[in-house]
Amino acid sequence: MVQEETANRLSPPELLPRLVSRLLREHEFEPVGLLNVLITEDCNCRCDYCFIHGKRPRRMTEEILKATVDFALLKSRHLRKPEFVFFGGEPLMAFDLMQLAVDYGNWRAALMGKRISYSMTTNGTVFDEEKLEFCRRYGIRFLLSIDGDRETHNLHRKFADGRGTYDAVASKIPLMKSYQPWLGARVTPTPENMHKLYDNVRHLHDLGITQFIIGPATGLHYSDDDVAEFKRQFLMVGDYYIEQVKRKAPFRMTDFEPELDGKFGRFHGLWGCGAGRGRLSVSATGEIQPCAKIQGLNDLAGIPEYSLGNVLDGFTNLDARRRFIAFGYDERKPCHSCDLTDDCAGGCPAVNWEATGSIRLPDPCQCKITRALLEAKREIMGKLEAEGLLETRPTATQAA
Repeated sequence: MVQEETANRLSPPELLPRLVSRLLREHEFEPVGLLNVLITEDCNCRCDYCFIHGKRPRRMTEEILKATVDFALLKSRHLRKPEFVFFGGEPLMAFDLMQLAVDYGNWRAALMGKRISYSMTTNGTVFDEEKLEFCRRYGIRFLLSIDGDRETHNLHRKFADGRGTYDAVASKIPLMKSYQPWLGARVTPTPENMHKLYDNVRHLHDLGITQFIIGPATGLHYSDDDVAEFKRQFLMVGDYYIEQVKRKAPFRMTDFEPELDGKFGRFHGLWGCGAGRGRLSVSATGEIQPCAKIQGLNDLAGIPEYSLGNVLDGFTNLDARRRFIAFGYDERKPCHSCDLTDDCAGGCPAVNWEATGSIRLPDPCQCKITRALLEAKREIMGKLEAEGLLETRPTATQAA
């Protein structure tokens, strides 16, 4: 380990100033408020658009897991409620580690006068009453990955043996809702099923889904016709959202909510999301990278030049973290001629890197998708404002 090797070379009087210097330099950055934790790289599914490249039975050791919890609490600094997001792979494939993380995390957080907030993204196929009861008891909020009806969902989301997963997920939605009544879904349209986006949202709402995050799959080619269809479908979904708001029905979409993702102009003079700033990711081996998407590249090796350290050693490459986030509007030259630059973060760094070889050069295909999305959002939010509906949505605490 880097820290151990340094300690072996230096005597305590020599080591202390270096450690103090590193801690002081860490305070140049935001505290870490959210940590994506890949407790396992294993998954029972092989979804072909998954941004986590590579699936294997590798999982965190107890030592790495406890060090990750300690890292999250320490690097959150003054924040009283850091968020711990279980990730994978399929995190429920390592349910024992999830239990250990919560038990150890709650104990350690209480000693520091903090409280950890837990959440996870899951494919839902391995849920049972024991796991759902555990999630309810400890307030672990879960987001379900499901794309729509049986035909749409099974097109890309399959078990490792090639079988579609729709029936395994949809059949458990009533059970999931009995433990978490407000159930959100991540819907991932692709060129093959873009024309069914509206119908799929309606279908999922009928099944009991109450909140939607819609994001087209990345790393794929979208023709101009695909982009136009996405905008058309998204506008139809937006009109459906307005209908539900008028009915005061349990239905939410963060894209149309100003306090969440529906705020225009929020990227004025900025580049990038929270990755590398207040949000980081830890792999099953304890490696720290700016986000889970970057971590998932190159068969879980991530982007080597943005490896920030290891939870056993702490941050050992603060220069890489600085390079990742030290980028302002003046350097966003490809975006200067775009009329939407204040409403866009400049593209997902991981998607940019795969498409262009640079985290800072946007993927032209994703630019087209982003434009369609922002134009549709502006039109729908204009309708909401005209009808005085922006502040009449149900809250996520209301049961369906």
